[in-house]
Amino acid sequence: MPQKTRHPIKRRELARLAADVTARARMENLSDDAVERLAVYLEMLVRWNAAFNLVGLGGWREIFTRLAADSFYLADFLSRLPLPRAPLTWDFGAGAGLPGIPLRLIWTRGEYCMVERRENRALFISTVLALLKPERTHVFRVTVESFLETRRTPPGRAHCIVSRAFLPRLRLLDLTRTLLPPDGILIVFAMKETPPDLPAPWRLTSTYSYAIADKNRYFWALSPSGD
Repeated sequence: MPQKTRHPIKRRELARLAADVTARARMENLSDDAVERLAVYLEMLVRWNAAFNLVGLGGWREIFTRLAADSFYLADFLSRLPLPRAPLTWDFGAGAGLPGIPLRLIWTRGEYCMVERRENRALFISTVLALLKPERTHVFRVTVESFLETRRTPPGRAHCIVSRAFLPRLRLLDLTRTLLPPDGILIVFAMKETPPDLPAPWRLTSTYSYAIADKNRYFWALSPSGD
């Protein structure tokens, strides 16, 4: 399955780094298969990044530590939220598959749809998915507006929406307000512990904090069920 690369990742080193993150994220260590699939993803990302500047970071260690590690903490957070057993999750502005691809190697519940309009990034994601075949994980190379047009008929709404850096926060809240049921959850990546006053009908459901490179990061879980 793995494609050859001129600069292969040392699996033992990646397993050690992943074990440190999983311990901090209160998760079980990755299986050998998950480490292998994660290594293949990082090797592909480094190779494509050299040609298309997908993430702006060069080496796999930095990409793992500063970007992919978020997915481990997100997996822990999602496992603690009141989501259905098999939730439908939409990932808007999926970029180079972060957090989505590493997340789907360790958190496999439900169906996960990544939406990315930029051709090179969407092509990269589709290439990775074809190789690694994470369960019930898809990519759509369209704008979010076009993606939503195809989902006008029931059920038409997601249980969870993930957004790393897709839109400014107020615009994101306005866009997603009607895309979730009242108990649905929007996951926002943030650098602050608690959000400012939220516009109606949003309410804060939960927060989660973790550290990357000695700097605190946060997830906010918001639901459109406020009064």
